[in-house]
Amino acid sequence: MAPTATTLPASSTTSTASATCISVAPGKNGYLPPESCDVILYYVPSFAAAILFCVLFGLTAIMHLVQAFIYKKPYAWVITMGSAWELIAFIFRALQTRHQNNDNYATLFTVFFLLAPIWINAFLYMTLGRMIYYYHPQKNLARISAQRYGLIFVTLDIVAFIVQLAGASMTTGTDTETKTVLLGLHIYMGGIGMQEFFILCFLGLFIQLHRIIHRMERDGELAMEKAQGVFSWRWLFYSVYFVLGMITVSAHRILSVLISLGSKAILQIRIIFRIAQYAQGTSTKNPVLTHEEYEYVFDAVPMLFGLIALNIFHPGRILQGPDSTFPKKSRAEKKELKAQKKAIKIEKNMEKKRLKQNGWEPSESENGHFCEPLDERVQVPDENVGSGRFHNV
Repeated sequence: MAPTATTLPASSTTSTASATCISVAPGKNGYLPPESCDVILYYVPSFAAAILFCVLFGLTAIMHLVQAFIYKKPYAWVITMGSAWELIAFIFRALQTRHQNNDNYATLFTVFFLLAPIWINAFLYMTLGRMIYYYHPQKNLARISAQRYGLIFVTLDIVAFIVQLAGASMTTGTDTETKTVLLGLHIYMGGIGMQEFFILCFLGLFIQLHRIIHRMERDGELAMEKAQGVFSWRWLFYSVYFVLGMITVSAHRILSVLISLGSKAILQIRIIFRIAQYAQGTSTKNPVLTHEEYEYVFDAVPMLFGLIALNIFHPGRILQGPDSTFPKKSRAEKKELKAQKKAIKIEKNMEKKRLKQNGWEPSESENGHFCEPLDERVQVPDENVGSGRFHNV
């Protein structure tokens, strides 16, 4: 993505100079030099690296799909989607290496590559809820039920997803104005910041659950079948910590590599790498945008390691037994519950209609029943009690 400029009228030569860029005919595999007006990449992408990561992400995607069936964890389709999106991203990258001036391949690679980790985050959020239900006696944490954790954090993740998608879609395109590209980068970085904040909130709750289970095991309150299994419960926590580390754990060593970006903050693998990547916009002086290896080392490789860790220490291998999944109502139970709700609704409507026919305006009480207003009652003596009682007349 190069600065937009007005090109001088074409001449008989293959390239003509302009104020800020030059118009160059694409070379082999659509290659354009960094100073070209229509350039998309500031480097020559590696076809071999793209194929290698297609194979690696494809294998981990297949493994996650198979494990979802073996361990009977339907919600694992989420992590499978994360692996699949990484695979799709590098399929488009492989195509892009042969068509480097193709804007469609660049757009599709960017969108799938930047947004695939959101599926991995969602899987971790959903796993936390199931771990709370499996280990915690009260089936809740911080006064939030285990079933709600996935819903809450996945909803927040979707918000970050939408923000990042909006920003990423604005950064692609060879004919996009520089001002629009920079706005898209700022929006995308804002979405990354939101994602980081949600992950930190998740991490705090995850550490709290870890401490609770550790105390339960120490005091002998943790059931033996949950404390010991194919893997100790600790390995599931360690694997989640590792995956989070591949996304967000501080990496001070990156500072020496990206010092030319002028960033004084502690860089964090993948998320902070993305912020650093766009810290200088789309300048050709930005080393992160002019060297392909940064994208592999600080994004593709951490995501691959995280997916493999979840293959090895899959939640289904540790969360086993009656409490390993949320309770589900059978079809007959759902049908009966629906019939009960329908009957209650019909009863309320009939009661309301009866009161209206008697000239009363019905008001609903706390238990859901309609009450007759007191001003429509009179006090008449009760022969058996000797005191006044209210009776309808």
